[in-house]
Amino acid sequence: MRVAIYARKSTDDNDKNPDNKSVTRQVEHAKTFAESKGWTVNDDRIFMDDGISGAEYQNRPGFTRLLTCLKDVDVLVMSEPSRLGRDMLRNAFYLGEIIEAGARIFYYLTNEEEKLDTPEQKIMATLKSYASEVERQKASQRARDALERKALRGQVAGGRVYGLRNVWVSQDGQRIAATPGEPAPVGRTHTEHEIDPAEAETLRSLFRAFADGHGCKSIAKALNGDPSYRALAQRYFSGRTPPPPSRGSGSWAPSSIYAMLRNERYLGFSPYGEYRKVYRGGTKKRERQHQYHLVPTPHLRIIGDELWNATQARMRHQRNEYLSATGGALHGRPVRASRYLFSGLARCECCGGSMVVISSTCGSAGHRRQRGLYVCSYHHHRGSTVCQNDHREWIDRMDEPILAAIAGRVLSREAVRYVVDRAAELVLAARRNAPDRVGQIDAELRRLHRELDHLVTAIATGDAPERLVQEIAGREAKVKELGDERQALTQAYPAAFDVARIRNLALARAGDLRAALGTDVPAARKALQQLLVGPVQFIPTVRDGRKTYRFSAELTVGPLLDPRFTSVASPRGFEPLLPP
Repeated sequence: MRVAIYARKSTDDNDKNPDNKSVTRQVEHAKTFAESKGWTVNDDRIFMDDGISGAEYQNRPGFTRLLTCLKDVDVLVMSEPSRLGRDMLRNAFYLGEIIEAGARIFYYLTNEEEKLDTPEQKIMATLKSYASEVERQKASQRARDALERKALRGQVAGGRVYGLRNVWVSQDGQRIAATPGEPAPVGRTHTEHEIDPAEAETLRSLFRAFADGHGCKSIAKALNGDPSYRALAQRYFSGRTPPPPSRGSGSWAPSSIYAMLRNERYLGFSPYGEYRKVYRGGTKKRERQHQYHLVPTPHLRIIGDELWNATQARMRHQRNEYLSATGGALHGRPVRASRYLFSGLARCECCGGSMVVISSTCGSAGHRRQRGLYVCSYHHHRGSTVCQNDHREWIDRMDEPILAAIAGRVLSREAVRYVVDRAAELVLAARRNAPDRVGQIDAELRRLHRELDHLVTAIATGDAPERLVQEIAGREAKVKELGDERQALTQAYPAAFDVARIRNLALARAGDLRAALGTDVPAARKALQQLLVGPVQFIPTVRDGRKTYRFSAELTVGPLLDPRFTSVASPRGFEPLLPP
């Protein structure tokens, strides 16, 4: 018996059942339950998601791995249905998917098996998920109301803000600097902001640098200590490399600086409710609200009116110039599909940053043209101190080898032959194992035709009530329905296959698909998103005396290595997809 365990703990940890407040505790109890049934659980079939909301279904690594491994699972053990999620519609869908894949579902809290064999069982499963979703929404509303009351009193209702530090305030008015990661002291009533002098000075310098004409990318590189921007760092930041905001990669990013330049908190106003986290399509999104609170906090003002106005004037000027150059179009609104094959699908192996494409002019005078180059986004936007990978590679020098390797792995003659032969085996097996519905339909059709003959004969005698006409119409409709069903069955389960012909057609289509991957970028990106388990790793290396990249990736059919740098198709110990 192949047993799997799934455990999840909510982000807010507001579950009423204490057993669900730790994924470790859930796993331990699930193991005990499995042992009581005489089942053995392997560690590679334990799937966990810690600190993830029950409304999140897309960005849930443990749950995603579970769904991809269902073919190797006979029994799934959880504490209760809410561990799978707290969305009524999606929970019912995934419960059905798991059971239809052949896995039985057990809840150890109630020692019950989830069955969806009857309409009553299905409605009960839906009602349980409905109760879980209602509880999640109520908990979210309670938390939002409590935070709104704090914000209107000028207290901290969110996380940390650069330039301000959090302080814990006790009942007697004592103020203690909040330490990230440390529990709040006993007796704390709320948290307030106060100005952090060092970070506030960095902010003022940052605003001055931008108002004087320097861009966000240049400022980010200066703050990260890039030697090429030492003069800028010396002029505005006294040569210092101040610590960046704590979240993210641990370095200054142009996007973070741009957001700071627009943050009204530094002008003495604390917004609350401007953005709200909502769940759309099974994942969390951030939506801007038309109405929100802007609480005056003059004691937290960092930027003066003159500097703020100069900064905003330059931002407006940049926006107007951009709109003038693009004919009024704001790129990225709405989000457009990338024109480049692996932009956003590849990562720099050195730092983990995304590989992005920049344009460069090449060719001799009179024949110059724009070509794309893959570069590490962290090096390009944040400087050499964040990532030293400065290599730029023409996109065609990477796209072609990667596509060729993927095609050789997935669209080879051996792979196509195996898939076609396996599909033929499955369909023929289904035809052999399926009940002889065609024979039943033929017998039913013969009976209906006899009855129709009798009814028509009765009408011919001239003594036929109107009810006979209705009976004929009903039987003719049934004959048509059965005929359609018979035709569908014979097409879905033919008695024989011309496997060789289907194989040749599939090989021809595979060639067409290989050509399309190199020409139809949107279609190719969709195919790659289905094939890739994770991003393609771009690994800087030297070949034949020049810098280049080699690549590696994990496909749904196994590892993919750069054949230019390895003499084997797969690492040692990897079992090939295809039989010898």
